[in-house]
Amino acid sequence: MTTDESVATPEAAQVLVQMHQLLWQAGVQAHRRARENQDLDAVDLAFNLSHLCTQVYDLVPEEHRDDLLDRPEVTRADPVDLAGRAAGLARAVPTLQFPQGTDAVVLLLDDTLRDFS
Repeated sequence: MTTDESVATPEAAQVLVQMHQLLWQAGVQAHRRARENQDLDAVDLAFNLSHLCTQVYDLVPEEHRDDLLDRPEVTRADPVDLAGRAAGLARAVPTLQFPQGTDAVVLLLDDTLRDFS
């Protein structure tokens, strides 16, 4: 049996939805901190997280996009911790279950975590 690398399994699709929600929340928090601190590193983190959130959105299968409308409550959680949770979710499912391109997004997420931890 061969798999289509451009299609996510249902489990991977749900992980992508959860990753998007965490990255959205992380981006909101990072933008809040950037406004409060007016710190260039905080602005860079906010940009990176927003970019990652958009990239994950593009990976979510069309039939699961309505799930993205359920926004998590915005708390004063650490944006790097939220992004770390998103990265952890990506490792909970075998890579072959994700659509093509997911590995590049996870690598960028890992780079972001390394740079801002």
